Amino acid sequence: MDTESELTLKRLEVREEILALKEQIPLIQILNRLGKAFRPNSLGYWIANIVLLNSILLIPWTLLGLGLKEIQRTGPVSVASIVCIELVILGLIAAYLALHIMLEDLRDGIAEKVSNAHDVSELLLWLKKTWSRQSVSAFALPFCLIWTLLGVGGMSLILQQFVGFGLTLTVILVGLLAGLLFYVPVWASFMIVSLKNYRYEVNAISPADSEIVSNISNMMMKGIYILAAVFAVITLVATSNLVNQQLRVTFALPMLLFFWIVIITQFLLTRSTLSAIINRAKWTTLNKIQMRINTMEATGDLSDKDTAERLLRLADLHQQIMMSKLSTLDLKSFSTLFTQLMLPLLGLLLGNLDKLSKLLP
Repeated sequence: MDTESELTLKRLEVREEILALKEQIPLIQILNRLGKAFRPNSLGYWIANIVLLNSILLIPWTLLGLGLKEIQRTGPVSVASIVCIELVILGLIAAYLALHIMLEDLRDGIAEKVSNAHDVSELLLWLKKTWSRQSVSAFALPFCLIWTLLGVGGMSLILQQFVGFGLTLTVILVGLLAGLLFYVPVWASFMIVSLKNYRYEVNAISPADSEIVSNISNMMMKGIYILAAVFAVITLVATSNLVNQQLRVTFALPMLLFFWIVIITQFLLTRSTLSAIINRAKWTTLNKIQMRINTMEATGDLSDKDTAERLLRLADLHQQIMMSKLSTLDLKSFSTLFTQLMLPLLGLLLGNLDKLSKLLP
């Protein structure tokens, strides 16, 4: 089998495997099972998921709370707890959509541009490894433990007594789902870093203008926009009157700064990966030209007009590629980043309209 045929077969294999992988991701499996009575991504599918997730998370708290007479003691933290549950459900939906977008872009716009069969195999192996149950559990279970300790401990401290077994069970279930949710942006960060390890079909003269560079940039831009939109909703709700005023004052600014750090980090990781891909492609072409120049210089007659002209053309081409841009940073990318950063800030401002109105004349 020749190299081109092997590459074509590997690309087909990756397309099929990514389609199968989407059905094996725990977060997607949960939502698909809850909404299995409806067509995926239909209105009924999402309504079923929202209703059933709320039922699964709230029923233990309600039943055990009533049975053990714990409901009344959890009153002061009930609103904040319900808000947290709804935000996690919103995050799960957003993570589901982001995963579908990224996996489809990986399948159609990135795997198709990998230039050799070995790298295609490595990409597929990385995807399978990072979405194995062992990898997801290694993140989600410790996350759930920390979530439970902080959640139950913090609420017990507010109440000056144990929150009760009902709410504790709800916190554990929410923590498991939150672990699956937060694994998605962590995975996306590692994914964008791993993409720099593969070789792609690029524009040899101007690698920065290659389709693969645009595909990776667009994929991550869509993912960051979804992330920023979720952060905006979280900021809006967490800084509104639904949350205790002391908590709002204490956590509003740190939360906004944390969201900004996450968005900026994703942006910088993407730019770093694109720069690495462009730089490697650039030097691959430059080294080929340099070898041609050295070979002609060693074996040809430099006094010959044709030889000299070819050397000059190669030298000009070498200089042109050397001067081509290495980074994709431009005004458009910075304006996109600014828009993404403004979404959480907008949520903060909308959540505090009452305070802002008092400052206005």
